[in-house]
Amino acid sequence: MARALDIMVVTGLSGSGKSIAIRALEDSGFFCIDNLPILLILKFIDLCQGYQEGIQRIALGIDLREGHFFQHWPDVLGEMRKAGHRVEVLFFDAS
Repeated sequence: MARALDIMVVTGLSGSGKSIAIRALEDSGFFCIDNLPILLILKFIDLCQGYQEGIQRIALGIDLREGHFFQHWPDVLGEMRKAGHRVEVLFFDAS
């Protein structure tokens, strides 16, 4: 059985600090990827679980402007949690 990962999803409005948050998470030991399409998230998790370096924490930068975000996101989030991953979503906003 594959081990559970700590997954931080960083999303929000343009210019709200998502990229800075991703860099800070990377500095804190997360394996980070920015602008990953929603439909590739589960494949990416599979790759991380099979990687020999023992990745335990990943951070994903997701762009809300992605056309299929709302259509596929609930299913992908549900699959991650069903697989036992600890998923947190950070939504950034700015005025």
